[in-house]
Amino acid sequence: MCNPGKVLYWKPLPKPEGTERLHYLRSILFDAAVVVVTILVSSSVPFMALFNASSATVRAVSQVWANGIMLLMKYVIGLDYRVQGREHVPDGPCIIACNHQSLWETAALCVIFPDASIVAKKELRKLPMVGWFLEHYPMILVDRSAGRHALRQMVDEARRAIGEGRKVLLFPQGTRQAIDDPVTFQSAGVSALYTNLGVPVVPAACNSGLFWGKKTLIMHSGTVTLSFLPPIAPGLPRKEFQEKMEQMIADEASRLLTLSKAKV
Repeated sequence: MCNPGKVLYWKPLPKPEGTERLHYLRSILFDAAVVVVTILVSSSVPFMALFNASSATVRAVSQVWANGIMLLMKYVIGLDYRVQGREHVPDGPCIIACNHQSLWETAALCVIFPDASIVAKKELRKLPMVGWFLEHYPMILVDRSAGRHALRQMVDEARRAIGEGRKVLLFPQGTRQAIDDPVTFQSAGVSALYTNLGVPVVPAACNSGLFWGKKTLIMHSGTVTLSFLPPIAPGLPRKEFQEKMEQMIADEASRLLTLSKAKV
């Protein structure tokens, strides 16, 4: 396991009161716009269900939503992003394991990899309309309380996605973690995929938590950096893979935060 003490965390410096008020107003406008976009996109669900739409069609409609969210972030919030290390991502099937600081990376990765399946918690299936999209995308919905059965289900569904030539995305931290929290991983899922699927794992890290914190709905303008690291080829022992992946993600997250601090 990686050593949390090696990871540097930094909280954004306090903003002037007027600037903070502007971010608050922009965030409210963003939230309202997201609701409108979600309602508009969700209105297509009855028609897709009626005509038994293919997963490719569902993914195409979902891309309208994801791209809409990213555009709203850019033009309403002033939050853009840049990608580093894109050359490390294979053209074919692979597993992408990214740190998780906010909801930003969920939307961004959907846009960057429109055909990928994301591993998500099964509870999301209960959300009106959203649950239908997730099932027919198809996402890989895991019941985290089901133990080994959940791991077997996840591996089977991920194998099907890989067999279709698609990538699998997951967040090995298990849930969002604030940038000032010690970094922890729940790597059983990604390790199970690595040892069973025989495809490379691409570690990735972002610094989205600097602009969209876990404990607040207020978003700040700036540029998120998403960094893809050299892939870990299949074949390593499970424990060695797990330690290597965790350390790569933790070190890169630390680097991104340190660079951001240096620019302030």
